[in-house]
Amino acid sequence: MLISANEIKNAAGRIQPHLSPTPTVRSEYYSRKLGANVFLKLEIFQPTHSFKVRGALNAVLSLPKEQRKKGVITASQGNHGMGVIYAAKLSGVGATVYLGKNAAPSRVDALRELGGEVVLYGDSWDEANRRAMEVAANEGKAFIHPFNDPNVMAGQATILVELMQQLPKIDTVIASIGGGGLISGIISATRHFSPVTKVIGVETVGADSMYQSWKAGQIVGLPAITSVATSLGARRTEPTPFEIVKAYAVDVVAVPDEEAVASAFEFLQEEKLMVEPAASCILAALTDGQIPVEAGSNVVVVICGANVTLDNLLGWRKESHTT
Repeated sequence: MLISANEIKNAAGRIQPHLSPTPTVRSEYYSRKLGANVFLKLEIFQPTHSFKVRGALNAVLSLPKEQRKKGVITASQGNHGMGVIYAAKLSGVGATVYLGKNAAPSRVDALRELGGEVVLYGDSWDEANRRAMEVAANEGKAFIHPFNDPNVMAGQATILVELMQQLPKIDTVIASIGGGGLISGIISATRHFSPVTKVIGVETVGADSMYQSWKAGQIVGLPAITSVATSLGARRTEPTPFEIVKAYAVDVVAVPDEEAVASAFEFLQEEKLMVEPAASCILAALTDGQIPVEAGSNVVVVICGANVTLDNLLGWRKESHTT
């Protein structure tokens, strides 16, 4: 069930020549506020401004050369798609990204500017994903799933490998959850390399398929994604990530959009960095007490992505104040 130690080590070696380690910095503000040593793993400094490039790059580089030459296809709310395009360009092959028709124009533009072909299909990521899988099968191209792929999960697990080189002791790692690829990779790595480290997941209400599933003890599909955190927008998880989270996550929590957006502004004010609600939801869960932390413990917050505009944040804040 877990991603193996060898798969994670191989992924680290595979992506290391192409991606520099992202910084892990101690936040004086959040450490003081929470009474713990709060460290920020700043995945926003990846070349695509999101951790997703790790898994995408490992998955593309894991393909046999002849298969890779045919090009790759994926479905994404944006961040995984950017990672796949980036990885494909490094390999000199083409990449096509399917998105739901309701995808934010800014994300569509970013994908096209990076050099990928973009296809809008269906009313949700799930519909776009099904179509992308069909096209990949018909055309003989490799389909790179954004979270239900062992190579993707192994790539995301390299975050923990890096963290262990940057921090001598990690008591807790907190990561946001969309489909579950990131947290599944991190959990797998902790079980192999740092079993004393606790892993906790956070989602936003309206994009909380893993939270609902975790509570129910079985996979629960959402009728629709209603959260502004669209990069968490999988309406249902898949068996492998669900089983890993169910067996090993210490806790999974969900926070309302308005709290995630408010925390994004707090983070901007205090840390001078702008992040997506998919990242700031963790800070909301910490500061509102949903995730209690031990005094003096080392807590790592994975700041997963920054593909958002100030206009987005201002609009979401205005909307939350008028509802």
